[in-house]
Amino acid sequence: MRNPIREDLAAGRPSVGSWLNLASPLAAEVMAGAGFPWLCVDAEHAAYDMESVAHSLRAIESRGAFPLVRAWDHDPVTAGRLLDAGARGICFPHVSNPEQAESLARAMRYPPRGTRSSGTGRCVTLDPAYRSLADDDVLCIPQIEDPEGIDKAEAIARVEGVDIGFLGPSDLALAMGVEPGSGEHETALQRFREGCARAGTPSGIPAADGAAARRRIAEGFLFIDLANDFRFLQQAAEAELETARA
Repeated sequence: MRNPIREDLAAGRPSVGSWLNLASPLAAEVMAGAGFPWLCVDAEHAAYDMESVAHSLRAIESRGAFPLVRAWDHDPVTAGRLLDAGARGICFPHVSNPEQAESLARAMRYPPRGTRSSGTGRCVTLDPAYRSLADDDVLCIPQIEDPEGIDKAEAIARVEGVDIGFLGPSDLALAMGVEPGSGEHETALQRFREGCARAGTPSGIPAADGAAARRRIAEGFLFIDLANDFRFLQQAAEAELETARA
């Protein structure tokens, strides 16, 4: 149960993966085959059900990549089901305070460290010693998407069991009532990064393209979501069609 994200972040190296929004196990396999070291199944916004989540996790694993899932809520039962399906980490959207983060981190770990239920799921096929390894393997990734979360970034990042602090810039801009990329918005993003740094926790952010990813890495963000399968398909289709018509 090698965890390349933990290895890279512990060494201070950036970890660049991508998001999956097409709800397609085949798209997951193609993205993993392209060389992404990790991929996150977006069960919050894409049309996944539990079966397609599990198939996508298998597809990611089949090409040697590391599977994450973004949950659709904070219910501990949801976290348990996603972990039992084989998720090695969960991104939880709309985390605003350390109390929420603590509850989510505990939902991902077995007693006595947490409250995760022990059952028969495909997770136990990953390693014969899964239950003794899982607590230190799984990644709890709270996603901060509102001003309260920015104000409490350091406290959230200090919660035991929180492994990475991750931003949701688009929803943050909506919550702030500002345009993405505005001065006020960018200041909030950097305040978040600085809060995580004070806590000694790696911070992450989405990046629309490779150039944006390089800029964010230079700023100190280490966990980078580089676009997603939906956007890659859309952009390539539009570009090639424009070339053909020209």
